[in-house]
Amino acid sequence: MRYLKAIAQGKDCRGHADTVILQFYWHSPGCPDEMIYEVVGVDTTADGKVDVLRPEKTDPEALDLDKRQLEAFANSFLKLNWFNAGEHQHRALAMYVDHFGRTGRPNAVKLDFHERSASKRKASLVYRAAAYDGDSDGVLESFTNSDIDRNGVADHADKELIRSLCIAFLAFEWHQR
Repeated sequence: MRYLKAIAQGKDCRGHADTVILQFYWHSPGCPDEMIYEVVGVDTTADGKVDVLRPEKTDPEALDLDKRQLEAFANSFLKLNWFNAGEHQHRALAMYVDHFGRTGRPNAVKLDFHERSASKRKASLVYRAAAYDGDSDGVLESFTNSDIDRNGVADHADKELIRSLCIAFLAFEWHQR
């Protein structure tokens, strides 16, 4: 199974995220997860959009990522109120295709929000969200009713954020049947 782990950090501790770390993993049963590719994006202008992208670990055979795809995902991810203050990495989002339709297209994309408390070494699943393509036509039509922007209300803005994150994730083609 392939999955994306996304981490946002507010390095200046001003109450918003300015750095996004995208880690592309490969999971094989019975083996430790292997990070294949990592990209760091930074919002240097504090406008909520990534200005600088740099690959940290590159396996040239692993991914052929387009800068626009990376920026689209990172900018959507910055809209979440799910970030770490300073250099801590207590919160992360894992995204993966959970199910494929009869046409072979992904029809369920899951977003797992993990948080590690100070007393635990391993992160716990805090909540989930998902997007679904019920008729396998390549269009995500339904979404869980989740407050992923953490403003206290599960509304249309949350569904649009789930949609934009899932569409950007699927554009990476980091999934397998």
